[in-house]
Amino acid sequence: MEVKLEVLVSSSLKHKKPWPRICWVGQEKESTFLLDARRICEINLSSGRRNRKIPKLQTAVKKAISLTASGNGAWLAGIICPGEAFLWNKDRDCLKTVPLTDEVSKLVISSQEEFVKLYLSVSDDGKKMLLATQRGCVCLWENNESKDLTAIPDSSLKGKWTLIEPCRPVVLPTADDKETVMQAMLIRDKVLGDCCLSSFTFNSGDHLILLFLALRWHETAQKFLSSFAYQDCWSMQKISLTSLVPKCEPIKSRGALVSAFSRDGHVLAVALNQMDPKATQILFINTLNFVVVSGNLRGCGSKNLTIPSKYRRSYWVADMCWTHDDLFLACMLKRGSFLIVTRIGELLSLVTFGCSVEFGPAEFIPLHPLITYSQKKRSSDCAQYPP
Repeated sequence: MEVKLEVLVSSSLKHKKPWPRICWVGQEKESTFLLDARRICEINLSSGRRNRKIPKLQTAVKKAISLTASGNGAWLAGIICPGEAFLWNKDRDCLKTVPLTDEVSKLVISSQEEFVKLYLSVSDDGKKMLLATQRGCVCLWENNESKDLTAIPDSSLKGKWTLIEPCRPVVLPTADDKETVMQAMLIRDKVLGDCCLSSFTFNSGDHLILLFLALRWHETAQKFLSSFAYQDCWSMQKISLTSLVPKCEPIKSRGALVSAFSRDGHVLAVALNQMDPKATQILFINTLNFVVVSGNLRGCGSKNLTIPSKYRRSYWVADMCWTHDDLFLACMLKRGSFLIVTRIGELLSLVTFGCSVEFGPAEFIPLHPLITYSQKKRSSDCAQYPP
């Protein structure tokens, strides 16, 4: 299957430090933002100009340790160490703060001291936030106001923080599981209802561990029958790495695993990066019945059979994102190659045109090729470098 992609804007942005995430913030006045754990930058894709200073966020961003945006782009959220969170609505230029409880503050402080990564997710209406650590600690904040948060005059929002612990024995990631990745999304789905889906993915022995947490809020009639507004359900799945085709090895390294929920929450895609690019593959796990489909990436575009060890990680999948209709999964390799796979793991043939960016047809498009330099000691060294 061949897909044609039209390039509408092509810009060259030069920064001293890389930006791991790009997102669109705002609904009425949409803008493109670059996000890091502690930095934010607004960019103009047409001109390449950037705005680092956002008056309402200046003080908050300087102290932030985690930043994220809601799925619809309405809210930008962040955690300020040690005891506060904030919510910013770009359309109204409205900044709200959320105080952390002592228990949540201790969790944030200990995570910073032990260099444990924090994950933050916010709902489309800004009334729910999920804070999680790389080791499986999960905290939920809820605001029960019936009106829009931007209409509340107070700058500080009221709400309830709850620590969510497993109600059944499950395997949680440890400090040695550096490859652990966490994904979470707060959605309102026709099938699942008002819910929050979270996943922790890591290796244990020769198995891939998938730890799921589903929070489902009760309907109006059910609220009177339960002491909690939601029901939490923990589930764990194990996938044998040796049973996959081709076989995979457990790699205990950051970036070895990459995951992404589909927008409807029904599928979790997990990229298994391997030292041998021909073994790298993407698993598609159905979150309702846990059926697994594997998609081979055909060597991630590597042409040589033997790749020098220092270049192997450059063929790893760096990031993934689903299309708006959840039919395709777009992936970017660390080498800067772009690829698209279907929901069942089939690679697509891509053709790009427009703005002098013309590639294809090919399965891997070098949109931002990695440029490396090495001093030539022998003429044979050049022949060993993979194209």
